[in-house]
Amino acid sequence: MASGWRGTREYRVWRAIVIRRDVRCQVCGSIKGRTAHHKNSGSYFPEERYLPENGVCLCSRCHTKFHTDYKRSFRTKCTEYDFENFMSLVRYFKKIFRDKEIDG
Repeated sequence: MASGWRGTREYRVWRAIVIRRDVRCQVCGSIKGRTAHHKNSGSYFPEERYLPENGVCLCSRCHTKFHTDYKRSFRTKCTEYDFENFMSLVRYFKKIFRDKEIDG
């Protein structure tokens, strides 16, 4: 069981709302292993911790990629700006690989 604010009822409700709203991972479209990710870190932005608009549904694989490959740690401060930059990179690479398939 999670401790601190992640162990609260408010967090569980927030998580359920975000996952039900988005349904699929907003990066790859998967419905497996879904979790709710804070755009602005819940630890650093406590006033936004339980706002559904501060959350996005990610699969566990994409969530790990964001934190380990893009941010280099699960412990660093994350902002909505970081997440938008990450999504821009995802869209860019999807386009490159899609165009490469088209070109042959």
